[in-house]
Formats: sequence, C-alpha cells, structure tokens
Amino acid sequence: MEKKMKFLVCVLLMSFTSIIGQTIKGTVTDESGTPLPFVNVLEKDTANGVSTNEEGRFELKVEKIPVTLVFSSVGFVALEKTVYSIAEFTVVLKEGNVLDEVVLTGNRSKPRTILDSPVPIDNIDVAELQNSGKATFDRMLVFKVPSFNAQNQAISDATAHYDPADLRGLGPSRTLVLVNGKRKNQSAQVYLNRTPGKGEVGVDLKSIPTAAIERVEVLRDGASAQYGSDAIAGVLNIILKKNVEFSTFSTKAGITSEKDGFNFSADFNTAFDFGEGGFINLTLGYYNQEITNRAGSPGVSDLPANPLPNWVEWAQDNPRLGMKVGQPEMEKMDLFVNIEHPLGEKSTLYSFHGFTKREGKSFAYYRAPYWRQSDVGDTGFLTRPEDFKGYQPTFEAEITDHINAAGIKLSLAEGWNADASITYGANDVFYTVNNSVNRDYLVDHTTYDINTGDVIIGGTSPRTFKPGGYRLTNVIGNFDVSGLISEQLSTAIGIEYKEEGFRAFEGDPLSYYKGGSDSFAGIKPDEAGKWSRNNFAGYAQLDYDINKDFLFGA
Repeated sequence: MEKKMKFLVCVLLMSFTSIIGQTIKGTVTDESGTPLPFVNVLEKDTANGVSTNEEGRFELKVEKIPVTLVFSSVGFVALEKTVYSIAEFTVVLKEGNVLDEVVLTGNRSKPRTILDSPVPIDNIDVAELQNSGKATFDRMLVFKVPSFNAQNQAISDATAHYDPADLRGLGPSRTLVLVNGKRKNQSAQVYLNRTPGKGEVGVDLKSIPTAAIERVEVLRDGASAQYGSDAIAGVLNIILKKNVEFSTFSTKAGITSEKDGFNFSADFNTAFDFGEGGFINLTLGYYNQEITNRAGSPGVSDLPANPLPNWVEWAQDNPRLGMKVGQPEMEKMDLFVNIEHPLGEKSTLYSFHGFTKREGKSFAYYRAPYWRQSDVGDTGFLTRPEDFKGYQPTFEAEITDHINAAGIKLSLAEGWNADASITYGANDVFYTVNNSVNRDYLVDHTTYDINTGDVIIGGTSPRTFKPGGYRLTNVIGNFDVSGLISEQLSTAIGIEYKEEGFRAFEGDPLSYYKGGSDSFAGIKPDEAGKWSRNNFAGYAQLDYDINKDFLFGA
C-alpha cells in the first residue's frame, strides 16, 4: 500500500510539473473559418504576448497552466479564453462594428469610417484600454497605442505628479489632445529635471477618467498637415460616452510584487434622459495610490572621497542612504458631464464639463549627514552632523484641472453642416515643501562666539514652506462649416480664436529668502505675475474622390 501511495504521488507531481513553463499553440479564425493574421494574443494582466502569423497560428510560452489569454484585433470583438491544457485549439473571433463607426479625427469635409479614411486612424474602444489592467488613462494608452509613452519621473519636483506623455518619441507639446474634437488645455507645470520633454508642457492626461470615455481615436500620419504644428507627433481625440443603456460601477485594487505601491480605484457612470431626445451622461471617479521605493543599495560607494569612519558605519546601517525613489503618493477625484439636447429638427445643443482634483507627495534627494555638514552647521531640529542623521524634503502638489465646452451643431441644408463652439480650460498647481530648511536663513539667524566659533544661540528655520504655484488658462472659439459640393467633391472651412493666460503666484517670504527652501525655492515677487497671448487662425479644405481608391485633397 505504501508503494502504491508513493507511485501515485510521483505521478501527480509529474503531472503538475508537466504543465509548468509550457508552450501554448493555437489558431485564430473568423466566423467563416478564415485564418486571421496579426491578431494580438496576450496573457491577461501581463505584458507577455505574441501575434498570429499569416496563417492565423500562434505559439505562446507561459509559466503555468491554467492561464487566461486575451485575443484582440481591429474590427473584431475581443475575446478572453482560459486554457487548461497544452492541447492545440482554435479560437473564433466575431466581427465588431468598429470599422463601420464614423471617426471624427483626420477628416473635416464629410463623414468617414476607418475603411475609407484617407489616413490611417486607430479607433480604440474603452474596453480595450481597461483590459490592459493599468489603473490610469495615460498608462492604459502606453499598452494599447504604438509609440505612445508615459512614465512616472521620480525626483523631478512637480513633474513627478504629471508623467510627461509623448507620441513617436517627440516632445509632449507636439501631440494635440482633443476631447470630443475640442482642444484640451495643457498643464501649468513646465517639465523639469532631465525628464522627457524638459522645458515643455503637455496635456495632463491623468485628469481624464477612463469611465467617462467611449473610445480614443489616434492619428499619426499626416496629422500636422491637417491640424498644424501642435500635431507634429499626432492627435489623440478622446470621445466621451453618450446616452448609455446601463449604469456601470467598477472598482480595482493592486499591489506590486515588492508589497508596496498599493492602489485602489472606483468609478461610476450613468446617463439620464434630458428633455425630448436629449441626454446627460455623468461620471464620478476616485483613485488612490501609495509610494513605491526602488532606491537600490548603493551603500558606501556613494560616500565622499575621504569619509569619516562613523559615516561609513551610517552608510552600512542605511544601505539605501535614506533615499525614496519611485512613484509618488496620489489621491484623485473626478467629475465629468457630457450633455446633448436637440433644438428643433435641424440643430443640437451640446456641452461637456470635466473637473479633476488631486493631491500627491513625492520626494527630493535625501540630504545625507555628510552632504550638508559644512554649510548647515548646528541645525537643532536636523540634529548635529555627528549624530549621523539626514533629512529628505518632500515635494507635495495640489493640482486642479477642468475643461468646459458648449456649442451648437446646425444643419444648413442637405449635405451642409455647421458647428459653433466655445471652450474654456484651466490647470493649476500649488506646491508645499515639507521636512526641509532654508539654510541661509538658518545661518543668518545663528549667533557664534567670536573667539571660539562655538554656537551661542542656535538659529531656527521653518520645516514647511509654501513656494507658490502656477495657473494656465485658455479660451477658444470655433466656427466650422462642411458640406458636399457634389457626390465626389466636398469642402470644409473654419476659423478659430484662442487666448491663453499664465499666472505665477508668489511663495511665502521664507521660501525664497536668499537661496530659498532646500530642494525647491519659492517664487519671488519679481517672478510672480500675469501674462497672456492670443492668436487667430483659419483653414479651408477641398477633397475630390476621383474613385474609391484615389482621393485628391488640398
């Protein structure tokens, strides 16, 4: 009996290990049985994936079975399948309506779908974004849009709270971001400290909740020819949800394998009837994330050339040298509203509004005890250098972002339409620096014995500073007309006026006294103020469909 039990255990162990680290093989077809090439096959909630070959076949290595795979391709409904063995199988994808949807981006003169658009356009449904498993809109785009990138920038002042985003490796300001076809305001923060797009500003993509989005249209090739120099990298057009059939509530939570960075999100989307034929779509969102720390362990290698022995002991006891390097703390709340109401039979009133507020805390470089000895002196609350303690200032930001748009769509005649709108957007950021010191103020207010140099009366300095902040606003007015001159000839014409405002708010006096608060000095009175600029633009477009394969545009 004992031998039989041992044999059974061995068989079970062999069966278990045989499904560890195996290769899954299969074929993807459409409903008619035709193999589908270039279908994305992704292990759910990971970056492990492949594409089917020209015969619709794929091979994917996984660590263990069972495993859930996600199959997706443009024009087909995404499918999830849980695989319990390594036996080959066939997956059938159903055609979706994404190819037949009219896209707003890349065309002005007449309605077009992806199939007959003169330029290639990615039309990404919100479900595809959510299947990425990421928590915020900008990170979802990274895993779904080719050549799009957005990464957290640690130790970079307020830039750590914005995560600069770019297309095709060009600067953040080279991507034009639209909401329902209307220009989204940029952020008030200029990106700093050797981050991507240093010296530029981009759109704060964290301010748009995914629950409010129906789809995202992405135009890369030929974008600047239609939309100007702001779109050299491309155009992201975010289409908001309309009169949805069902209310939805979702919640997510996650944590890293290092047991830090816990995040939690919850959102709610619903719609109401508004008068006869109108609707109000409402979205509420909440997100909270904790810090991660990937400082590593540089240890004694980062000490000065001739360190004192006790500094070496301190570095050995503190291998991370006090540093915190990673994503910041963040708490975010969103409110988005999308409204439409018909005005008679030939016009529609539309309006959408978004408001986001978030607070975050990131970290500056740790001021190790050997770093500031010569110019800090006896700091009191920092403890003397011989106590071998340092301090790490925090960089805390309070950010608000809102966009408001209202307009009227008019049917002027058969095949001719007009759109008049006005958009107001704003982004502001205000800073707080904690656990810091103004070293100049400290030294200037310390009294020393003129004979021995010893401290008689120790100076004091605040630990918390308010360095001020920035605000950017824009007001944009548009009027566009498009129509069909004939069955093959279409045209569009429009004008736009834009006024931008920028304001710098003075910090508290001790935040800019001489050298200012350590890690981030405040905005001085002569640096504070208001500035504005405006511009006026017009365009005209003419398209001639010579045949279904050849379009001439000017």
